[in-house]
Amino acid sequence: MKYTAFLGVRFEPEWFLMDPAERDGFESEHVFPILGKHAQFLHIRPFRAAAFGARHTNFFLVHFDEVPAYNGLVEELRESPLMARRFVTITDNFIGMEETYEA
Repeated sequence: MKYTAFLGVRFEPEWFLMDPAERDGFESEHVFPILGKHAQFLHIRPFRAAAFGARHTNFFLVHFDEVPAYNGLVEELRESPLMARRFVTITDNFIGMEETYEA
């Protein structure tokens, strides 16, 4: 079965207080290794939300075949410095099944 998750996030003010080079370095050290580890099981499509004051600053559509693979990504991100330092908050996280009427 094919699944897609909507993962809405809000980058907090502390994230934007870092200069861009510092944010890039932080992502290279703490975020991209996690994403790379899960890349063979997940296809992640990033989007930037277009409105100020919205619930989400960014969201991701994550495509996968096995729910535990997605849950592993979310758990690892939750335990990472990105979220532990409260640079990012998960605002929504839900999963849908593709074309369930055919199943």
